[in-house]
Amino acid sequence: MRIFQILAVAVASPFFCAASDYMDSVLTNLQGVGLEIRQLNIQSDVFELTYDDVEKQALKSLEDFDVRLLSSMELDVMPGQPYLEVAIDVAHVQGPSHLYMVKLELREMAQLERPKDRTVSMSLATWERKMMGVANRPEKITEELDSLLRMFSDEFHTHNMDE
Repeated sequence: MRIFQILAVAVASPFFCAASDYMDSVLTNLQGVGLEIRQLNIQSDVFELTYDDVEKQALKSLEDFDVRLLSSMELDVMPGQPYLEVAIDVAHVQGPSHLYMVKLELREMAQLERPKDRTVSMSLATWERKMMGVANRPEKITEELDSLLRMFSDEFHTHNMDE
């Protein structure tokens, strides 16, 4: 039985190493990002969080965490056109409690190969993190967004130290 466990680890190891190498390299040589805030999905009459609040927090955090924000002109000519997409969903549960989900994705244009020498370009998520929980105040949502942007910044700087 022990032989089978060792064999399984030996066979699976190259797969996990390749996956790990891929994940480690996703942010390498990324010079900066654009930013897109999706329309907020807030299903509550008492939870006051606006698009402007979210955009202001995201821009401030990117600046504080030293992640270069690309202009729309730079983004158009940057390989892959990398941009961070923020999505926020909030639903009133009971009393002051609201369920929330804050998602941050790095999206990039990729070309998919198709038969007969055709390619299709589409935006794909190459990095993603999300946080879910219960909030009693809108500031909790912007704090979670700040945490996600810090995670992105930490990984971004780890893989781009020489630049």
